[in-house]
Amino acid sequence: MKCVGCGFVIQAEFAFCPKCGARQPPRCTGCGYACPPDFAFCPKCGQKQAAAPQPIEAPSSAPPQSPSPSPEPARPAPVASAPATTALASEADRRTVTVLFADLSGFTTLSEKLDPEVMRALQNELFEELTTAVQAFGGFVDKFIGDALLALFGAPHAHEDDPERALRAALAMLEQTARFDARWRERAGLPLTLHLGVNTGPVVAGGFGAGGAKSYSVTGDAVNTAQRLQSLARAGEVLVGPTTYRLARHAFAFESIGEVALKGKSGQHPVHRLIGPLDAPREARGLEALGLSAPLIGRDTELSRMLECLERAVAGDAHVVRLIGDAGIGKSRLLREFLARVVRQERGCHRRRRNAGRRSTSQAFTS
Repeated sequence: MKCVGCGFVIQAEFAFCPKCGARQPPRCTGCGYACPPDFAFCPKCGQKQAAAPQPIEAPSSAPPQSPSPSPEPARPAPVASAPATTALASEADRRTVTVLFADLSGFTTLSEKLDPEVMRALQNELFEELTTAVQAFGGFVDKFIGDALLALFGAPHAHEDDPERALRAALAMLEQTARFDARWRERAGLPLTLHLGVNTGPVVAGGFGAGGAKSYSVTGDAVNTAQRLQSLARAGEVLVGPTTYRLARHAFAFESIGEVALKGKSGQHPVHRLIGPLDAPREARGLEALGLSAPLIGRDTELSRMLECLERAVAGDAHVVRLIGDAGIGKSRLLREFLARVVRQERGCHRRRRNAGRRSTSQAFTS
C-alpha cells in the first residue's frame, strides 16, 4: 500500500511511514479501506471497526550524537488524517436511501423529572436496544441527536429491499421499546414510547463535517422529510412517505391519513400510517411493486402460440410449453398475461372433452 502522507510504497502492517514518518490510518478488516481512527464502521462496506491499538515505539539503538552548534528546528510529521479525510469526501456518491428517524416521546418532560445521570443511563440503554434492531435488518446508525436516532437503509451498504428492511426495523424498535418500558416504567414514572418517520428518496452520501470530526452521513430532502414525518407521528406510530409506501405496499398494510402539510415544506404530501406486515405478501417484482402498470407490447406471437397450445390441450392433445430467455426479458410477465387472458376469455376446464379414454394436460415452465 502507499503512505497517506508521501505516497511511498510501504507494507500493510506498518503503523508509520519509514520515509516521512506519517502515521497510517487503520485498515478495515473487511475491505481494506483506510478508515480514520474515529470511525466505528467502515464507510465502504459497513464492517464494524475495532479500536486501533497504539503502537509501542521501540527505543532507538543509534549512538548518541553530539549536539550541533546551530540545530535546525524539528519539522512536524505530516498529518495522516488530512489525506484520508480528503479521500473520504471525494468518494461521496448519489444514491437512493430509506431514512428512519426514531424519537422518544415526552423526552422534555422526562428530562425535567429525572436526574441527569439517570437520564443518561436511560438514553444509553435505549439506544443500545434500538441499534440492535437497526443492525438486525442491515441498517446503519448514522447518528444520535438528543433523544432521537437516525438510521440509514441503503448506505453505506445497499439492498434491493431496503424500504422493507427499514419498516421491519421500525416495528422491531417499537417492540424493543415496549420491553424497555417494562423495565424502566417504575424508575421513569412515565410510559416510554417511540414515534417514527420513514422516507425513501435520493441523497448524497459521503464525508460530512470538518477536520477530525468529519464522518460518514447523508444529506438531501429525503432526510428532512423523514424528520418531519417523525415529528408528525403520535406515540407508538410509524408514518411513511409516498415512495416508501409504493415500494413496500406489497408486503405491509398501511392506512392513508391523506395529504398533509409538513413543516418547512411546500405543498401537500401524501402520508401513510404503517399497520404491520401482510399475512400473504404479494409479489415484489415488476412494475406492480412500484404501483405502476403497462400493457404487454410485442408478444402477440408468443401469446397466440400459448393460447393455441391450450386449445389443443383442451381438445385432448397433451402439450408442454417451455419459456426460455435471459433474466429480466419478461418470461414471468408473459406467463401472467397468458393466465389473465385465460381467465378473461373463460378458456379451459369447462370446455374439456368428456371422452374417458383421453386425457388433456397443459403445463408451463420458465427457465
